[in-house]
Amino acid sequence: MNLHEECLLRYLKIPDELSYSTEILKLNNFILEKKFISKNFVAKSLTFSYTDE
Repeated sequence: MNLHEECLLRYLKIPDELSYSTEILKLNNFILEKKFISKNFVAKSLTFSYTDE
C-alpha cells in the first residue's frame, strides 16, 4: 500500500483528520519533487565539457 492509499484509508476511518492526511501528502509530494529536480536538472546542468585548442 502506498502513501496515498494509506492517507485515503486513514481519512475514511477518521474523517476529522483530513487536514493531517493532506499535510502528509503535501510533504511527500514536495520531497518527491525536490528529488526529481535534483536528479534530472541540477546534476545535468553542472556537467561541463572543456576542449584544448
